[in-house]
Formats: sequence, C-alpha cells, structure tokens
Amino acid sequence: DDPWTKAVTETFARHSLIRLLRGRQIGLLSMIFVRPYLLPFITNIEEEFIATGIGGVLGNKGAVIGRFRLYGIPFCFVGVHMAPHIQNLEKRNEEFHEIVQTKFSDSLCKAFLDHEFIFWSGDLNYRLDESVSQERAIAAIRPGDSESLKPFDQLARVRAEGKAFAEFQEGPLSFPPTYRYDIGTQDFDSSPKARVPSWCDRILWRATGKLGIGLRQDTYTSYEHYCNSDHKPIGAKFTLAFQPDDAKQNVEFAFPRTTWACNQEARVLYSLEPGTSVSSWDWIGLYRMGWSHLKDYVTYCWACSDDRAERERRRCQVVFESTAVPSEPGLFQLVYHSKKYDRVLGVSPAFEISKDISVDESLTNKTDF
Repeated sequence: DDPWTKAVTETFARHSLIRLLRGRQIGLLSMIFVRPYLLPFITNIEEEFIATGIGGVLGNKGAVIGRFRLYGIPFCFVGVHMAPHIQNLEKRNEEFHEIVQTKFSDSLCKAFLDHEFIFWSGDLNYRLDESVSQERAIAAIRPGDSESLKPFDQLARVRAEGKAFAEFQEGPLSFPPTYRYDIGTQDFDSSPKARVPSWCDRILWRATGKLGIGLRQDTYTSYEHYCNSDHKPIGAKFTLAFQPDDAKQNVEFAFPRTTWACNQEARVLYSLEPGTSVSSWDWIGLYRMGWSHLKDYVTYCWACSDDRAERERRRCQVVFESTAVPSEPGLFQLVYHSKKYDRVLGVSPAFEISKDISVDESLTNKTDF
C-alpha cells in the first residue's frame, strides 16, 4: 500500500473499522471503511474510474466511484477532482453530467442516479465569481463575514439554475473558504496569481426518499489547523436511521464452552441459512482483533463442501490443525468467505485464544446445534 493508504487504514483499524474499498487514480485516492459486523450484509460491491483530464482521458482529474448494497439498499460514494480555474465553470458542469452517466452491473441498480443514497465529495473546484477580487474576499473573511460571499459561489448558482447537482443537497457553509492558502500558514494566496479564496472542497449528498429512510447531516466543517496543503481538509458526519428486517447472516458461527488454546487443534461449528449455496473453494479466515482488511487473516481452513453441508443438514464442522492455530494469545474473529457470491457470508463474535484451555461462559455463542 502507498503511505496514505497505509496510514489511513491503520488509523481506522484502531477504531475497529475495516477497509472495504480502495480506489486510486493518480492523485485521487478514495477509501470506504465499515464495521466488521456489517460485512455479511454488504453485496454488489463495485468500483469505477472516470478520467476527465487532458483530452478527456488523463486521470489527473476525474472520479473514483465505490458502490455497494447494504441490507439491500444501494449506496454510492464519489470522490472527485474536477476541472480547475474560475473560467472553467462549464467544464465542471460537463464533468458532473459525464460522471452521473456511469453504469453498474447490479441488475436492480444499473444507473448512477438509481442509488438510494449518493455521497459526492472532493475538490469540486467551483469558485467565487470573477466579479469578486481577492482583496474583497479576504476583507469579508477576516472579520468572519464569509456569509456575504455565498451569493457569488458558482456551485450554489449552478444548483439553483439546474445546470448541475440540482438534485443534491449540501449543509450550511459555516466555515471559511478552503482554497487557496500559502502552504504552512493560515494566509491566503500571496503569489503573483493572487487566487481568490473559494469553497473548492465540498461534500454533497442525494437521497431519493423512495424507501422512507431518514438521512441527517450532523456536522459539516473544515479543519483549519492543518497547514500542509494549499487546501483545508473538510469532513461531514451523517446519521442514517433505519431498522433492517430480521437480518441474518448466511453463516452463523457457534462456539463450544472452552476457549481455543495456542498451538492446539480447534473445531469450528457453523450453520448455513436455507438457500445458501456453498463451494469447495469457500474458506474461513482467522483474524486477530485490530485487523483492517480482509487480506489480514492469520490463517485459514477450507469450509465444508456442498455435498457435506447438505448431508449434515446445513450444520457444519471444520478443524483448524494445531500447526495453524496461533502461538500468541489474544482476541480473534472468524470470517466466512464465499467463492460463489464473492463476498463475506458470516463474521463471528470476538473470542479468545489463550495459553491454556479454560471455560468462559461469556464467550459462549448460544446457537443450538
């Protein structure tokens, strides 16, 4: 992984978040992280890359798109770097319309705008109108009067005119313009170009409302204390309120009353939901808690084959050989990987692998075999 991916992934792992998707297109990097317990309910994962740079093919400008279904609900996340410079307003509008023409392989959600929720973020590069000078903009920003500049924001105008982002929403711009600063300072551009401060960096969203699921934006802010770029980073927090209907993993793990012991054979019991197909290429990975990606398994074993699963009435047992069980104790999770579905079908609760076998009622899964 590149340094940015490594640093962000390690940071999120400390908060028990797993990297689901990572897309990179030259200087544009987009990542999606989720809680491990959500993995069995995520399907139809796809990534798309749209290049809109020089000649419409160079990837220095464009979009990285990640999409999936969670509990059957289609989500789409778009990270962009759009055309720069004040005079390229129409080019930015054209890039928007090009990106929203993206198609996906999901038979029930092929079109970009078919997604129930779309989050669009990055350097959109919309500026303040040419009628606003740098001197005038800074004079308004310094005493905290950024509000007076908002009528000159290009993005707000094209949304109001229906030329781009008409169906998208944005929270209040309660922070100063995010571009352009002298690197290492809080000062706006002092170069001969004297670029006019602008809200180039934005986060917008779109919700169709067809499913009656509420989406609320809780925060929308910039992080002005960061000075290692000519932009100020921004962030937003959203709350999605819905209750999945009796959601069950396709694979449910059950554990005996004894914890696992280091370097000793361990048996894994699990059951399959009716209608779940399995393959001889399915496997179960063992992950040490704090893992950050599905590739981070410590060891693995093959799952039950289809005929064996049927013979055992969808109740299966596999064995991790003693040589595969870690020699260092700790907390771990099991993850069932499906070859046919190309996704995770089940994630176990955390359990202990100890130096010595002992009874621990708190780690007992009550699934009845």
